[in-house]
Amino acid sequence: MEFLSNATEMTTSLLDACTPEIVSSTFGKVSSRLRRKGGLTNEARWQAAQAKELGFWERTGVVESEMHRVLERYAAEITDVSRELNEHSHVLDLGCGPTCAARLVPIGTKTYLDPLLNSYAESQRMYGLPAGEFICAMAENIPKADKSFDLVLSVNALDHFSEPERAIAEVQRVLKDQGLFLLGLFLHPPIVAALRTFIERSVPFFRDEAHPHSFTITSIKGLLSRHFRIERETRVFRKDAAWFPSLHREDWLFLCRKTNFSWENR
Repeated sequence: MEFLSNATEMTTSLLDACTPEIVSSTFGKVSSRLRRKGGLTNEARWQAAQAKELGFWERTGVVESEMHRVLERYAAEITDVSRELNEHSHVLDLGCGPTCAARLVPIGTKTYLDPLLNSYAESQRMYGLPAGEFICAMAENIPKADKSFDLVLSVNALDHFSEPERAIAEVQRVLKDQGLFLLGLFLHPPIVAALRTFIERSVPFFRDEAHPHSFTITSIKGLLSRHFRIERETRVFRKDAAWFPSLHREDWLFLCRKTNFSWENR
């Protein structure tokens, strides 16, 4: 709980670190890149999702509450995965948000990437961080060379991305051979995911603004298996609906290892 004792300490070190040389782009540049590349959601939709996410993190007490959740649900698994690393290992936290799950990796060099990183830093919503590189960029276009990382973490971020499969392909690209990918994600029952997808596409007034995508256990395993070998899957939390227990939402962790699949060969 050492992290929680520093919950109110904002990181001026991160603000100092977010110089033009380190931060790859501003929010506007990120969204213009999306417009050029296209995606499952248009620029306006993606910007709306990002604005909603930023507003969520700016609420009083949210950063501390979410850090509690990271520690409670993910710390043990991250510690276990870290046993495969050494002091020369490189770790990427993809869609890190203000909490940055990679802080729980006790060894190696850290890189934190998020399209809202500049905004988090400017509003002083970042949690105290260990030393590392900070990059403001999209997960669909990671500005790193092939085979750069031994471990990639992405906790509760994939359903915020513009193109989840393209982002997963990027994870595969930047992972070293036999590298590990640890994904944390909220999953929905099929009927709930189908309803959310219908609302997203056809009744946007009622959509979940911050989450353009909804996954089931089947759909996420299908996506991951096209790029990795899934080594372990763990349900870390289940939220039961009060009146309809079958309509629960679950928080899962998937530990994957890089395979020889090539996205370009599809």
